[in-house]
Amino acid sequence: MGRVIDLLLLVAMIVGAVITYDMKHKAEIAADRVARLEANIASERDKIRLLNAEWSMLTQPARLQAVVDKYADYFQLQPFSPDQVAAIDEIPLRPQGAHGDAERTLARIAAGERVR
Repeated sequence: MGRVIDLLLLVAMIVGAVITYDMKHKAEIAADRVARLEANIASERDKIRLLNAEWSMLTQPARLQAVVDKYADYFQLQPFSPDQVAAIDEIPLRPQGAHGDAERTLARIAAGERVR
């Protein structure tokens, strides 16, 4: 009887060791995946910072004015005047046509309705 209990405990110990090793192995794989994901996140954040810096540089008013001045003949831009500002209800809607649903939706938005 004692040998049977010893054998059962030995089998339980071996099964426990195998389960523990398997859990350790899966935890190491998960930790490696987390490390890779964190590295990818850091890389993406660096790219976002770089793009934000580039956008900031590209949209500087002095730079934009230099581009407008350089290509004034090509763009043929006119100075902006305050009378060009209009409220949403002053913008005429297109006549009903192929895009009738879009115009109706825009009209409902302009009227202050909620659109689903």
